[in-house]
Amino acid sequence: MHSTRTDRRSTRYTLRLAAAALVSLAAAAPAFAQSTIADLAKYDGADRMEKLIAGAKQEGTLTIYTSTPVDDINAITDAFTKKYGIKVDVWRGSSEDLLTRGVTETKAGRYTADVYETDGPGLEALTREQMLQPVSSPTFKQLMPQAVQDHNNWVGTRLNVMTSAYNTNLVDASSVPKTWTDFLDPQWKGKLGVEAEDYDWMAAIVKRFPSEQEGLDFFRKLVSTNGLSVRSGHTLLTNLVASGEVPLSMTVYEYKAQQLKADGAPVDWFGISPIPSRVNGIGVSAHATHPNAALLLQEFEMTDAQAILVKRGFTATNLTLFPLPKGVSLDVIDSKVVLDEGKKWQDLFEKIVLQQQK
Repeated sequence: MHSTRTDRRSTRYTLRLAAAALVSLAAAAPAFAQSTIADLAKYDGADRMEKLIAGAKQEGTLTIYTSTPVDDINAITDAFTKKYGIKVDVWRGSSEDLLTRGVTETKAGRYTADVYETDGPGLEALTREQMLQPVSSPTFKQLMPQAVQDHNNWVGTRLNVMTSAYNTNLVDASSVPKTWTDFLDPQWKGKLGVEAEDYDWMAAIVKRFPSEQEGLDFFRKLVSTNGLSVRSGHTLLTNLVASGEVPLSMTVYEYKAQQLKADGAPVDWFGISPIPSRVNGIGVSAHATHPNAALLLQEFEMTDAQAILVKRGFTATNLTLFPLPKGVSLDVIDSKVVLDEGKKWQDLFEKIVLQQQK
């Protein structure tokens, strides 16, 4: 009996020691795991990545809402999971659907998304809804200035460069326009195309002229003399250039034209500098339920994923890893301006370009 009581006391003592050890570990080990999203987001110590990785592994998963094409987002999330062992649940929709879903859920107190990934204006809209968390990251210093917002609620991870493309069987490379007014040349009558929602591109071009009025007059003259074939979707438009149905499109995404060219299609692209470019990026939810994993994914997209994006034809924003080619000048469209002036330019695009096609 004495031995049994001793064993029991020993067991109770051992359990108390174990409990004390667990309390001690709980105070030290979780580090970031029990911190608030605000604490995590502003921490920029030398061990930031180490802490994020440890916390993310404890969380084990995260959810991303994205408008990125399926193949592109899968390439990123698969690589992230392979490196860190963290599962990524993906919900994908259009930028508009993403905004609607995110805002509706947040107002209802449902916080499913840990990360939002979409175009710059969409992320700026989420910022104005106070749905994104300001983040402080040493990696921001590696990015092009236009990718980092002054409020730090989101960051640009890649650019869609809006170039022109032409069918090499129908258009001689030596004849492609060198300036915007070259598009007024009669040789382009009935040969030009444009995407149906590129109002922000038109705004960027208009602002190259000495006055807004002169820029708008350029587009009015272009439409009335040479005409513009308006098509919905940049991928469709690029394919129509390859088929010859649209000999020259004023607006395509450079990466898509380059992909078709690499596949042997009779397509080439050119740009009139500075080339208008749209920024896409990532923001961490201010209500993220997996904050460490969310911040870790943002870091991943600014670093490791840049090579994945470049391989898939996007222009990286991390200039330390992928400097722009010599002589290339980009005009990154300001997402705030698109939100603030979007209605004005949508109306002008509708009146000058779209209505003339009806």
